Amino acid sequence: MDLNSVRIEINEIDKEIVACIEKRFNLAVEIGKYKKENNLPVYDEVREKKVIENCIGYLNNKNYASHIEDIYMQIMNSSKKLQL
Repeated sequence: MDLNSVRIEINEIDKEIVACIEKRFNLAVEIGKYKKENNLPVYDEVREKKVIENCIGYLNNKNYASHIEDIYMQIMNSSKKLQL
């Protein structure tokens, strides 16, 4: 293993992750507008549980489940802030 090569690969993955999160946040803003227009609450417990369940389901290595849950809780908390 070449540490520098692995770090370069991680940097590329981080670039992709940030682009995807940015797209997700843009969509969260759109959802926030819809919720405001329709007097809907920002927080949807059922939806958040389903998102986490889905994301854990996408994992090949279920040992990472609690970490994915932590990450997605933070992403959803940030998304809710964008919707306010």
